[in-house]
Amino acid sequence: MRSVTSPSGRDGSVPLYRREVHDRALLDLEDGPVTPSNKAELSTVAGLLNVLLASLVVSSLQFEQHALLIRGASLRPVADFLHGCADSDRMAARLIAARVHQLGFPADHNPQHLTARSQVTFQGFADGRLAAVVTQNLVAMRILVQSLQEAARWVGDADPTTRRLLEHLLEEKEGQADVLSAEMVGEPRTGTTAHP
Repeated sequence: MRSVTSPSGRDGSVPLYRREVHDRALLDLEDGPVTPSNKAELSTVAGLLNVLLASLVVSSLQFEQHALLIRGASLRPVADFLHGCADSDRMAARLIAARVHQLGFPADHNPQHLTARSQVTFQGFADGRLAAVVTQNLVAMRILVQSLQEAARWVGDADPTTRRLLEHLLEEKEGQADVLSAEMVGEPRTGTTAHP
């Protein structure tokens, strides 16, 4: 069999063979983008992604509520940042749900299941105490950062598409945590949004 030429023009260095790749692509066509070269245990990956989905949905709701609690013109940038984080988490949840669907499993948006699966614990406040709001949201961000790190590490090379998605979301969440941690010590980062 003839090997696929590598991008650099050297033959034989890429472990892909046209006939083999073609034959594998014909297997289980109903699986869509998931081919036999995906070595992950798909049901376990889908379960992991549903945990992250729940965590992002709960986090987005917490950001939304906390943003509404913050009052005063001088604190408007913080409220706007939290609103942006809520939007960002909703978009991330959509991307996770789409990947679960691609893997052939249902994305679980059932409100009765979300809080039980979420790594983030929703914390409400009776008023808009800035220090408490910032601290709670930074804790939630750090939980998501750790969860995304561990998930990306666990998925590894078995499912590169899922890993890249998790790494993208991780980078975004780390950027948000950086902004909020600066706010906590009174050094707001100018020009930074919730969508790095």
